[in-house]
Amino acid sequence: MSNPTQTELSGKLERWQNQVREPALSVLLVGQVVVLFVAGPLLSAHVLNFAAMDSLQLLLLLISFFALPLRSRARALILVCLLPIMWMLYAGPDPRLGILLHTGATLGITVAVAQVVFRARRISRHQLLGAVVVYLNLALLFVGAYDAVNWAFPGAFSNGTKLPLQSGELVYFSLTTLTSTGYGDILPVHPAARSLANLEAVIGQLFLAILLARLVSQHSAKENHRP
Repeated sequence: MSNPTQTELSGKLERWQNQVREPALSVLLVGQVVVLFVAGPLLSAHVLNFAAMDSLQLLLLLISFFALPLRSRARALILVCLLPIMWMLYAGPDPRLGILLHTGATLGITVAVAQVVFRARRISRHQLLGAVVVYLNLALLFVGAYDAVNWAFPGAFSNGTKLPLQSGELVYFSLTTLTSTGYGDILPVHPAARSLANLEAVIGQLFLAILLARLVSQHSAKENHRP
């Protein structure tokens, strides 16, 4: 049986967790934007190294840990993702292993944030930003799948040159596919690559049309019913 001091500390921890949980979703979105639109291109340009990207991914995992309810089972998933990345920071970067671990970490963040966003009884601005995090993470998850296809079938993507595709180019391709922009400078050539691209385009449109639109309408309804 816990003593009063332990009960008081537990209560303070839970209150603090409830205070930081929703703002953590907003901070997570900022971090995700930095990874996608700043760190990713800098990595492709060889300005950043893989250790810096690992550190950013580690930071995003920690933020998503605090975005979860105190008793959420998804916290265990976050911890499972944390350990391999911490080990790789210690042992040294491995590009192939890094892509696998980052994909696993992104999946962990996506599951954790989706649990917070879509199970929430009260839809706030932070939940809407968390839904955007899930949307952007879909692009990163498909980057891992594209990289696996490109590794299994060399030349599965064509960029108009004889140079091999880099992960940064696959991030760009994934984002343009998810948003159905499709500039056409990178093309899926192999049937597996084309199938994945079609799947991502469909998921991207359904997410915006159904899930995100539903959250926005719930948030608007709550604002309209305020006295």
